[in-house]
Amino acid sequence: MDISPEFMRGDLSDLPRRKGFSFRRHTTVCVGGGAPLAFFPRSAPELAAAACRLREAGVPHCILGNGSNVLVSDAGFDGVVVATGRAKAVSVRGDIVTAEGGAMLSAVLAVAVQARLDGAAFLQGIPATVGGALFMNAGAGGQSMAEIVQSVTALIDGREQTLSVRECAFGYKDSIFQKTDCCILSAEFKLISGDLHSILSDIDRVKQRRSVLPRGRSMGCVFRNAGGHSAGALIERAGCKGMSCGGAFVSDRHANFLINRGDALAADFTELIASVRARVLAQTGIRLEEEIRYIGVF
Repeated sequence: MDISPEFMRGDLSDLPRRKGFSFRRHTTVCVGGGAPLAFFPRSAPELAAAACRLREAGVPHCILGNGSNVLVSDAGFDGVVVATGRAKAVSVRGDIVTAEGGAMLSAVLAVAVQARLDGAAFLQGIPATVGGALFMNAGAGGQSMAEIVQSVTALIDGREQTLSVRECAFGYKDSIFQKTDCCILSAEFKLISGDLHSILSDIDRVKQRRSVLPRGRSMGCVFRNAGGHSAGALIERAGCKGMSCGGAFVSDRHANFLINRGDALAADFTELIASVRARVLAQTGIRLEEEIRYIGVF
């Protein structure tokens, strides 16, 4: 991939960047090759400038938040990575928390707690940025991002737009952002005033519920629930716990988590995903679909 000197001027000239970006170091599952170049925007405007310039120049690029819920090819990505983690400002005004796309959900929750705002306890422990969580309509314990979003500002097909929660078309592990060329810049979350003791108690309950989840290098849940059944339950029923391929294996604590022993390749995970899907289909007649996002050529 060649980038002309002219491209690097203007808005992008002082943007933090890194050559030889490693996905292994910047994803939660710790696999994948590299990318020739990465930008690290420090604010929503810088994030918008980078995404716009790359799109206008026709340069292949991907937006990367916390690196959870993604699997990157062993060959890497022949393009530019826009790493959002430094565009992380979070503020509060009244009952509205505003967060840039690279802010971690933990930071959103911390600000909400400090302001004694209720309704965001389910964010506890979800290892995602605001942008990634909105893209996937992430959630836990029967709640999802759709329930607290007031509006989302994003670049959609190269144009900055602010969408209402209805316009975001949230569904189960789904949103309008998955169907467009987009980059989520910021969001507003509408919460409600609450009692601090009650809020902290809710957070403690979420911590307890999540304490049973597997530890280690993973993408989080790999498959979407299907046919009214938990994907984890279907995988367990099909006898997949403990299955392995190379350095990747199915967790014996939660069957929808595939874990990297430490030396896994992306190819190990794709083979294991295919094996789990095939066994569940043979045992239950239900075909599981991934909720993870693939980056690169597989």
